[in-house]
Amino acid sequence: MKNVEEVTAEVLLKIRPSLVESEKLMQLANELLEAVKKISSNYEGIIDARLEGSVAKGTWIRGREEVDIFVQFSKDVDKARLEKTILEVGNTVIKKFGGKTEVRYAEHPYVEGILNGVRVNIVACYKVEPGMWLSAVDRTPYHTEYIKSKLTGTLVDDVRLMKSFMLGCGVYGAELRVGGFSGYLAEILTINYGSFSNTIKAASNWRPPVYIDIEGHYADKREALEAFGRPSILVIDPVDKKRNVAAAVTDTKLSEFILASKLFFDSPTEKFFYIPGCVNKRITMTEVRRILRGRCILGLRLKVQQKPPDVLWGEIKHTLKGICRALEHEDFKVFRYDAWYEGNICIMLFELQELNLPTCYIHIGPPTHLDNALEFVKKHSDAQDTVAGPWVSGSRLYVLKSRDKTSVKDIIRMRLARGDISVSAGLMEAVKGAKIYKSGEELAKFASKNTSFRQFLFEFLEARPPFLAKHVQ
Repeated sequence: MKNVEEVTAEVLLKIRPSLVESEKLMQLANELLEAVKKISSNYEGIIDARLEGSVAKGTWIRGREEVDIFVQFSKDVDKARLEKTILEVGNTVIKKFGGKTEVRYAEHPYVEGILNGVRVNIVACYKVEPGMWLSAVDRTPYHTEYIKSKLTGTLVDDVRLMKSFMLGCGVYGAELRVGGFSGYLAEILTINYGSFSNTIKAASNWRPPVYIDIEGHYADKREALEAFGRPSILVIDPVDKKRNVAAAVTDTKLSEFILASKLFFDSPTEKFFYIPGCVNKRITMTEVRRILRGRCILGLRLKVQQKPPDVLWGEIKHTLKGICRALEHEDFKVFRYDAWYEGNICIMLFELQELNLPTCYIHIGPPTHLDNALEFVKKHSDAQDTVAGPWVSGSRLYVLKSRDKTSVKDIIRMRLARGDISVSAGLMEAVKGAKIYKSGEELAKFASKNTSFRQFLFEFLEARPPFLAKHVQ
């Protein structure tokens, strides 16, 4: 078995861009930057334009080239004019280079395009002094300068390894859908521990709450944790003491990263890393039908409107939890749930112990010595849904009740009609009109027509993070 150093050396050869690739990407980035500056000169209120992100820091991974250009506005420009201007500038520049544009959404809308396989983002921010932030992205130029000042020696390659490891393990990405580690957080961790290997070794021994404060903004861990409400992981932003760089990291992704770090040191292999050109094995419908066999999967397919991704995923996650609570209230045992989204279609999946409940259930009453025991007896003795009882067992009253509906599909429809499922307001109509799948064959039929959903369905059923998945080559 190869050791950590041998594995990381081989991975670096595959993820580190060649000199030719680096020069080609930097040429495109500089040409785009000059074009943005030239067009920006026609707009009042634009102060400067800068190259940001992994290209500016020199930490990008082969196969994931992305150029981020931030247009800095005067703080006197209102939000509406900033948004209108950045869309005009971004569309003009990307189309000038022969690319097609799409409007993406973060705190502000921004313009994205693909040029010769390279993703290009043209983003607006305000040029302000540290601590005077008017939007979340105003910190980015300061982040870039900070990281560049710390990336000495081989740390650039260590950052590449860290990002590749997080990507391969499925914990990379601070967006709400993922709830993982941002690129900036990966850089901060690597700088803090001094190398990729040291970071992974430290992470394998983490015990939440994890606390990192490179610049010593706080006197001690206790003071910092109290200030931030005791999160599971607290990484103080070196350029903003009031910000937790790891705020987006969920407990699940933190725990997966810790586990992946332990497993990597136990058995180092390339499977933990994102390697350009290596993709998951194509999942066949035979495999999907095999893993579906005997499983109780409820699916809701709904049409959703285009929204900023974090807004939509916030609504999806809220609705998933609401449906789960409603199912559990009806005595269904919910093992797991998740959602897939593409285009205007979202499919929510719930794995249950059963899809149909027994026709009868035990309703537990109060102890006989309490005053409400008499009320319980009167209420249930002649009720139409009482099958047997009330009877006394031990100190309590019990009654056997019948269910009007036993199918999960019927129960979901009934509760939606009554409006007693906690569904996000933005998805209410979509959920009410959702197509409900309660058979594996129905899900398999849709999976046979959509490879993205097929992959998601298989991974949902396999229920393993990427670094434990059997189907990853």
